[in-house]
Amino acid sequence: MDPLVLAGLPLLPVALVLWMRRRHPGMPRGWWVSQSEAAILHRRLHRGVDETRRAVARAGAGVSIDQLESLTEDLDQQAIAIDGKLVKASRLPGKARHKVLVDLKHRVIETEKLAVRVRELAVDMTKPHVEDADDGNHRIRDKLDSLEQARREAYDIGLPTTIREHERGET
Repeated sequence: MDPLVLAGLPLLPVALVLWMRRRHPGMPRGWWVSQSEAAILHRRLHRGVDETRRAVARAGAGVSIDQLESLTEDLDQQAIAIDGKLVKASRLPGKARHKVLVDLKHRVIETEKLAVRVRELAVDMTKPHVEDADDGNHRIRDKLDSLEQARREAYDIGLPTTIREHERGET
């Protein structure tokens, strides 16, 4: 057997324990893979919050993101509150569970929409504002126009009146 495999075997239980630890306390372990409505809503909710957290972290390069981080934490707290209700709803009998889960689904969708808005704002903060380049071009254009005008005026100073009128087409 390969020596690297033999060296890695003792680490396998540690990796398993780390993998098994609960990412969201209070959530049933089976919700990682469960196809129940509550588990699916839980994963959707946290996927949106996690994507938002990553987008805000990427936006942090050179931009003040305190408010975005605060909004992300608020989203996370909202997700945790909804999670608690999802767990309780998952323990209800059939019809009652379905009714509560439909109501919670609307809250999950609303939270996802808010997370998308935060992500869009984070992206907007990091993208270059192309319009800023226009200001520089306008300044350069104005300077060139002024220089050309000054050159024409300087050239006109040395010309006799009849030649100046002829060049302008005033004859």
